[in-house]
Amino acid sequence: KLIGEITHNSCLILNSWEPPLDILTFTDDNSAVCLLQLTGLGEAATEILREKGLLDEEYWPELIELYQGNPLWLKLVAQTINNLFNGRVSQYLSYQPVFLSDELTPILQQHYQRLSEIEKQAIAQLSNETEPVSLTLLMAKCQGSQGELFKAIQSLDRRGMIEKLSCETETVFTIPPVLKQYVKMVGE
Repeated sequence: KLIGEITHNSCLILNSWEPPLDILTFTDDNSAVCLLQLTGLGEAATEILREKGLLDEEYWPELIELYQGNPLWLKLVAQTINNLFNGRVSQYLSYQPVFLSDELTPILQQHYQRLSEIEKQAIAQLSNETEPVSLTLLMAKCQGSQGELFKAIQSLDRRGMIEKLSCETETVFTIPPVLKQYVKMVGE
């Protein structure tokens, strides 16, 4: 807290799945505290796949998008693709739904278990939808107050567990494919 309040020449980099709420109070235009949400690796993601020896380079962007450019997830899925499909990304992508390896499942489980009940309800509803959903529709399908749902959506957004899209007249929400598959697996 002091690092954000006083003037100093230090630099602190905090890497986290979700930003601590205390830090959010210090992130405005005039603050020395900055918050950067990483959204994938860009060219570095293709380098991971190249280093792993994957084939079908034209399908790499689809694979990278599917796993949100997460370096650990890409390394894990690359191992699976090499082991089961001899490196053929196109063959792996022909199977639906997304495959969750034994290495990836506990990582997702760790994050899922930290969610509140209303957050779990919201992502469960989103995982059942084939198209992005408006907040109005999500409120109709979830139990809890409007305020609780707003907090849940904010929290899920901060954690990168939902995707927010702008449509012509409203904002809609969806869930990344990897998380969608995990939530469906947990619900079974």
